Amino acid sequence: MKVAIVIAGLIVFAVAALVAIQPSFLKPASLALVKKSDIFGFSPGMTFDEASKLVGQRHYLCRQNRGPYTFECEINGARVTAHGVEADARHPIWRVNATLNNPGAQEAAVKSISDQFNAPAIKDRDGWTWIVGRGFKLSFDGASLTLVDEAAEARLREDDAKR
Repeated sequence: MKVAIVIAGLIVFAVAALVAIQPSFLKPASLALVKKSDIFGFSPGMTFDEASKLVGQRHYLCRQNRGPYTFECEINGARVTAHGVEADARHPIWRVNATLNNPGAQEAAVKSISDQFNAPAIKDRDGWTWIVGRGFKLSFDGASLTLVDEAAEARLREDDAKR
């Protein structure tokens, strides 16, 4: 009986040491694959009603003055704009833009964004780009972040071209 107690104690100690060294040991593997795909809760694909509920739940100070399905908000010192599709009955959000007041050093901001979105940064001529979530494109030009559903944006361009 005493041997079983000692062995159980050693197992508990080993697990505690492993968690102390590698905290992600207890995270389910499914969580490791989850990628952030929103800016302040706004995400391409969410309906305008879901975005309205988000504004109410988080007590964001927002207004709708660019269009009937566009939110402009001041959140934690950033100017955030979420654009919804007017032609779709659900008015899904297709683009979220956040202009940061003081993003700090670009390298530090890029590393922070990569860490938050769990995605590698790709340097391009306009700044930095990440592929996040369900194929959304996140871009950063040093002052603002833009998260866009490229498929929805392409459909909107096609619809505009047909008009």
